[in-house]
Amino acid sequence: MDSTLGLVVSPTAGNGRGITVGKTVRDRLIDEGHRVIPLGAETVADTRELIAAAIESGELDGIVTMGGDGTIHLAIQHLVGSGVFLGHVPFGTGNDIARDLGLTTSWDTGLEILVDALSSREPESIDVIEATGSHGVAYGLAVVSAGVDAIVNQAANNYTWPHGHARYLRAVLERLPGYKPRTYRIEAGGKTATGKAILVAIANTNSIGGGLTISPTSDPFDGLLELLIAKELSLTEVAAVFPKLYEGRHIEEDFVHHHQVESATIETVDQGVVAMVDGEEIGPLPITVRVRPRSLRFLR
Repeated sequence: MDSTLGLVVSPTAGNGRGITVGKTVRDRLIDEGHRVIPLGAETVADTRELIAAAIESGELDGIVTMGGDGTIHLAIQHLVGSGVFLGHVPFGTGNDIARDLGLTTSWDTGLEILVDALSSREPESIDVIEATGSHGVAYGLAVVSAGVDAIVNQAANNYTWPHGHARYLRAVLERLPGYKPRTYRIEAGGKTATGKAILVAIANTNSIGGGLTISPTSDPFDGLLELLIAKELSLTEVAAVFPKLYEGRHIEEDFVHHHQVESATIETVDQGVVAMVDGEEIGPLPITVRVRPRSLRFLR
């Protein structure tokens, strides 16, 4: 089908190469018969305004993002419940969402998948995370991080080197040794539990950190989220279990608890934690997280 598409290109993706590759993506979409409206701006705030205005105008069939998880995160704040579909060309650091949804992590392959989908497939309705707190409401597709996973993610976002998954590993090595487990109060499924934990996450898809399979049983089409909690561990125990994250085998351990939930409220009893959604900082705990079943149309 010939569509009117808004194109959002991350200016920082690929160390600035995103702009050049974005022009290639735009030209290919035009050559395929689609109308393309650029929606990128120099600042996140200005890009948000462009996206919101374009959706409100009613002229868009879909929005195509080109970048990493952060670019998807930016777009879906305006797309949830709108009926406007999302397509994506991966060109970021982690690309966890693209990997988990079968888009690969290569922009040229991802572009071919998108072009083929535009001509032969209908968008699928996918579950979305809704996180509410002092920040207001934020949406996500992948994972809410609220423990050491959030601290590591926050640190990795501030590094300029190395690139890709190695940036996340650097953050693990630098931030984990001095991290003190927090005391959490978590309410889910009508029950409330309080205790110390090193990791607290709520997942809709499988991966974080550029390929760590934090929630291997997550399915973004089942109307449920996975709540994962890891109790207080020594550095030796962490070092032993960390390699298992690549294959999702950490959930076999007794100190990792995971439950399917529709919603959960997370707060800290003592020291504060900033929550991350899809690798982006949204605000401090407490937050209430719930699933919005099939509320985003995603083309893949």
